[in-house]
Amino acid sequence: MTVYRYTTPRTRLTWSDVSEWVDAAHRIGSRQLSAARNRAYAAHAAALPRDLIDRETHIPSLEAALHLLKYGHPSLARPQRGHRAGHPTTPVIMDLMNRLAVLKRQDQMPAGDNWTALFGGSDAHSG
Repeated sequence: MTVYRYTTPRTRLTWSDVSEWVDAAHRIGSRQLSAARNRAYAAHAAALPRDLIDRETHIPSLEAALHLLKYGHPSLARPQRGHRAGHPTTPVIMDLMNRLAVLKRQDQMPAGDNWTALFGGSDAHSG
């Protein structure tokens, strides 16, 4: 299995999954109050890549990341309504919500045409 390492721009913080991304956000939060900390928060929020979110299977980690981006520190969280269009956290939040929905739906949906449409796979019609 390939392990990817991601880095928050202009910092030495690295992570390889969503849980580590959340931990890195908390490490930023433990830094002394400064403009550099706020810049690190903003860079960290925008640095969570779609492919990492799509590979994540741990629901609590996804929920923690979503909570940070919705309700966390103002430099990390999405802006207020009316200012969200074009903000780098908007697509990240949407990707997190979509991945959570897929993972929560997996346990409820039996194999069949809908399963194939959502998840693919040659074994969807077996049984």
